[in-house]
Amino acid sequence: MKKKEKAKKKADMPEFAFKEFTPEESRIYDEAMAAYRGAIEAGKKLRPAYESYTIQDAELRSLIQADFLKILIAERHFARNEGLEKIAQDLDVASNVIRETHARMLQEVGITAANQFGQEMRAVSPDEIKTDD
Repeated sequence: MKKKEKAKKKADMPEFAFKEFTPEESRIYDEAMAAYRGAIEAGKKLRPAYESYTIQDAELRSLIQADFLKILIAERHFARNEGLEKIAQDLDVASNVIRETHARMLQEVGITAANQFGQEMRAVSPDEIKTDD
């Protein structure tokens, strides 16, 4: 029974890897983020903000736009305690998109923390574990 539960938990936690950018992709990323931020600060909603900087590569565009939304959620929800519904309303984005992005952020943080912990800790053999009971 526990093996099935463990397998299900692993299936629930998606694998992901952070993209390593080329110098050109990094330049595009930085310029797009600045353009998106400027548009949001000027009062634009999310879709028009995304339209303020054109990215030809669809995969890179999707990644950058997803990162920008995560940054906005982090700044507004975690740093300023704004509700997810308010963020969705202010950005003119469906609330389920904000909730799903928020959930994905938490998954990514959890997976990253678990991976980091696994890399920093050495394995312990069952012979090393001693209890007093």
